[in-house]
Amino acid sequence: MSVVFPHTFVPWFRSVAPYIHAYHGKTFVVGLVGEAIAAGKLNAFVQDLAILHAMGIKLVLVHGFRPQVNEQLKAKGHTSRFSHGRRITDGVALDCAQEAAGQLRFEIEAAFSQGCRTRRWPTRWCG
Repeated sequence: MSVVFPHTFVPWFRSVAPYIHAYHGKTFVVGLVGEAIAAGKLNAFVQDLAILHAMGIKLVLVHGFRPQVNEQLKAKGHTSRFSHGRRITDGVALDCAQEAAGQLRFEIEAAFSQGCRTRRWPTRWCG
């Protein structure tokens, strides 16, 4: 169903209204893989989360950062080591992981705060 035309919006809105009421005040844990951030999908994802928040849904965001760690390791000339599909985290890899996680946190918080300024979200969204 397309929401582009006014005559289809009302039926569409009626069909989603029960979900708005059902999930208002609930907490969603949302996972975001590092690959999505690396692919430039963060801003669109933040806009989607902002809609959920505006509907009264509480959000917990858990993000990954595998490609960012790989990039940090490559920049330091350190090769990743794996055992049974899992990274072996030595001292250099741990430093890279902490740095990558910190940088992503900064990017994610910046994306949310940008949404506040440009979209005029309620102040409780910003703070």
